[in-house]
Amino acid sequence: MLEVCLLGCGGMAPLPERRLASMMIRRNGKMILTDCGEGTQIGIKLMGWGMKAIDALCLTHYHADHVVGLPGFLLALGNSGRTEPFTILGPPPLEYVVSALTVIAPELPYDIRLIEL
Repeated sequence: MLEVCLLGCGGMAPLPERRLASMMIRRNGKMILTDCGEGTQIGIKLMGWGMKAIDALCLTHYHADHVVGLPGFLLALGNSGRTEPFTILGPPPLEYVVSALTVIAPELPYDIRLIEL
C-alpha cells in the first residue's frame, strides 16, 4: 500500500497551523520525503512516522518555500539518532544548494549522499 501525507502545502511563510511545502511517501516500510519547506520536522513529528527511518529526500526545485527547512531537518535527523548515510536527490545544481544551506549544520553524525537528477 502506498501512503502519502502532505506535511506542508504552501504559502510564502510558515504559520502556526501551516508549514511550507513537503510531502512524505511511505511504501512497504520505506519513506521518501519530497521537498523540505520550513517547519517540515514539525509535520513529521505530528504525523508520528518518525524521522530516523526516512530513506531519502527528493527536492523538486529550489524555491525557498521548498528548501529552506533543510538545515533544521538535517539537524533534527541527527538528533533522532541517525548515523547511516542519508541520500538527497534533486536537479542541478544540487551540490551547490545543499552546501550553501548546510553552512549552519557543518557537523552531522551521518554522511550525505547527493544524487543529481
